[in-house]
Amino acid sequence: MTNEWTIVVCVKQVPDADEVSIDPQTGTLNRADAAAVMNKPDRNAVEAALDVRDEVGGEVIAVTMGPPWADEVLQTAVGLGADDGVLLTDKAFAGSDTWPTSLALARTADELDADIVICGEESTDSSTGQVPPGMAAHNGWAQLTYVEDLEPHPEDEELVARRDVEGGYERVAASLPVVVAYEFGENAPRIAGLHRKIFSETEFEPQVWSAADIGVEDEVGLDVSPTQVGGMDTADPVERERETVETPEDLFEAMAEDVHRLRGEVTADD
Repeated sequence: MTNEWTIVVCVKQVPDADEVSIDPQTGTLNRADAAAVMNKPDRNAVEAALDVRDEVGGEVIAVTMGPPWADEVLQTAVGLGADDGVLLTDKAFAGSDTWPTSLALARTADELDADIVICGEESTDSSTGQVPPGMAAHNGWAQLTYVEDLEPHPEDEELVARRDVEGGYERVAASLPVVVAYEFGENAPRIAGLHRKIFSETEFEPQVWSAADIGVEDEVGLDVSPTQVGGMDTADPVERERETVETPEDLFEAMAEDVHRLRGEVTADD
């Protein structure tokens, strides 16, 4: 630990959720149909990491695990203001579910001597939300989940979070090192400046680490992934009733009729 924090922010390359489709035969994502982009919740994580750095000093290191071309999301993070990036890429990682993925990221954060790790709450291609808590568990670090805002207290080596809870919020302090799962949409990610964007695309080179570099070559991949999918199916679209009206008055009358009909059904059931 130093007076200036090392802040690791985990980012992931995913298919653009606005373009992705599902193969009806296999029930899997057609990743080739959609452009590869940074996971949207991770943009909030990057912004949170940059805000903490701006307040306490130190550096932000973006980390991603994926194929060689996943370095594009590191370029995006550096363009937004991250100081460096680490790409975990190795055929040994293929087929890893959230358990070995969180292990690899946890070992990387430990290797980088991270004070805090900030992740998006979940990824749009799997939506498990398991990786941030998994990282904390693997390293035996504190964790803060459902985070809406962060307040660093470097003098106490603590990070205070405003957490979303049912019916309100709570403020929780965690000792460093700590893993944060930051909620989607809870801040306004900045726009990359032109000069920083040019630097990220023309000069920036990420550090590239293999599974052996972090000592997990026998602990990652499909064979050690406990998740099993019993089956998948796609729902057929439901044909909905439609009615076209000509005027606002006609719309109001039609809505009123539906309300009366529904109230009548409820009354009859009671």
